[in-house]
Formats: sequence, structure tokens, C-alpha cells
Amino acid sequence: MMKTNMVTESKTDRRSFLAAALAATGSALSSSVCQAETEGQEPQSQGHVTAKSPLSFDSLYDTSVLATTLKGEAADRVALRRLVDSWARSADRRLAEEQSNLFVEDGTILNYEGDPATHKPHSTIKGRVAIRTALAVLNKFTVTLHMNGQSEVAIQGDRAIGETYCLAHEFWAETDQRKFQTLGIRYHDQFLRQEHRWYFVERQVIIDWSETRNSLP
Repeated sequence: MMKTNMVTESKTDRRSFLAAALAATGSALSSSVCQAETEGQEPQSQGHVTAKSPLSFDSLYDTSVLATTLKGEAADRVALRRLVDSWARSADRRLAEEQSNLFVEDGTILNYEGDPATHKPHSTIKGRVAIRTALAVLNKFTVTLHMNGQSEVAIQGDRAIGETYCLAHEFWAETDQRKFQTLGIRYHDQFLRQEHRWYFVERQVIIDWSETRNSLP
């Protein structure tokens, strides 16, 4: 009889333990779900306004680190790539004012035909106004296409440097003959972040090679 009672009590104890364990597990899961839901809502309430805005082509080249939900170096790298690509897009679309505004107020462009290690710049353009004026040279072309290739940056605080490879294709008319020129370009850049936005401080435009030929329409 005593043995039967012990078995019954043992089964009762196991059932009580299992019931308590299941209750504790359910409580923990419920707490975790509530916490996850709360944490999932925080990024939305603290997210950047730009990230919540409707999709727009006008915002594709925003060089602000606040124009992405990324943080830290990842946000800086996205903004710097947008800056580099914005230069190419603005050149092809003839947006001289937008293109010059990618620089700090006293930004500089140095133009090279050959490596800076062995060549001196053949021209230097300083300041947004002078850069905007110099960009009028693009108006001689009927169409251009700048294709940016590999690009790398190194960031230290609010400053950064970078190198970008580019192929520039340019078409224009000359005595009833269409001309085509391809340029192999490297950009050596110095960048500055001001009020969450990245700008060019100095851009070395290095033409490593070029080819010009007649082109059929």
C-alpha cells in the first residue's frame, strides 16, 4: 500500500513540476515577444526621416549619412559612394550647379594628364563659382556617359580619402562628322563631412589614357 502511495505521489509531483515548467516557459516566451515587439518599434520611432519618405529618384544621390538607416562607417561609406556617383550623374545631365555644390565652398579640382607622381596638374580650379564656370566645357558634347568602377575610401572621423576608377564616353559633332572619345580616369579625392553630409575638398582628375575616333551615328 505504501509503495502504491509513493508511486502516486511521484506521478503527482512530476505532473506539478511539468505544469509549473510549462507555465514558466510560456511566461518567458510572452515576455520575449513583447520585448521584441517593443524593440522592433524603437528603430521606427528613432529612424531617420528620409528613410520613411516615399521612394523618389531625387533622393537616390543624397550624400547625408542621415539618408540611410545604416549607422557609423557603413552610413559614411554609402554617403561617400553617392557623392562620387552624383558627380558622374550631374556631369551627364549637365547639372553644373548641383555638381559644383558637391564641393565645400573653397573646394579644388586639379586636372592631370598622367600620374601625379610624375606629372604636374595642367589646370587648377578653386571654389564653387570657378568650378561651376569650368563645367561649361561639357556643353560642347552632344552626350556623355561616365561609368564609375571600383571605388575605395579610408575614413578618419570627419575626413576621408578615396580613389575611384571611371570610363568617360564623350560624343560631339565636328565638321559634319560625329566624334567619339573614351577617357580612362582615376579620381583621387579628399572628403569632408559637415553637418552629417559629405563633400569633396579636393578632387584630382587623372586621365591615364584617352582614345579619339570617328563614330557612325
